[in-house]
Amino acid sequence: MIRNKVGVISLGIIGTIIITFTLATFFLLGIERIAVNIWALAFLLLSETALFGGLIGLRFAGTDHSKLFLRAGIPSALSLYFVATFVSVLFAGAFKERLNTFILIELAIISLFAIIIIAICAWSNVIARRSEADVKKVGNTEPKRGGF
Repeated sequence: MIRNKVGVISLGIIGTIIITFTLATFFLLGIERIAVNIWALAFLLLSETALFGGLIGLRFAGTDHSKLFLRAGIPSALSLYFVATFVSVLFAGAFKERLNTFILIELAIISLFAIIIIAICAWSNVIARRSEADVKKVGNTEPKRGGF
């Protein structure tokens, strides 16, 4: 329990540092305060919050899911979501005249990765139930040595 608490606190501190750095970068670099840049900042902060919030939430994953599948899939999906958002934010200037298009692209990115994360959670639950069924059939969780 102590190790879990330390991990959550560490992730929270790292997330706070990253979000603070993002805000400082936006305000200290003198980035133009036009609508598309403000929306880009908002979506970037949302992706950072989702990334670190998801990693913290993963520490509290229940036993009714396959922890291996969750711990491999969720961080990968959240990291890819952050990267996709970051790349789209880098090209936000191209959407100065088409703010609605930029917002639509961001909403599409959010929707795509929300679907992926929901699917990972659903599959991890199915994998956990199948593993339970297999253990009940075999009656032993120990690996067999020297034979088939």
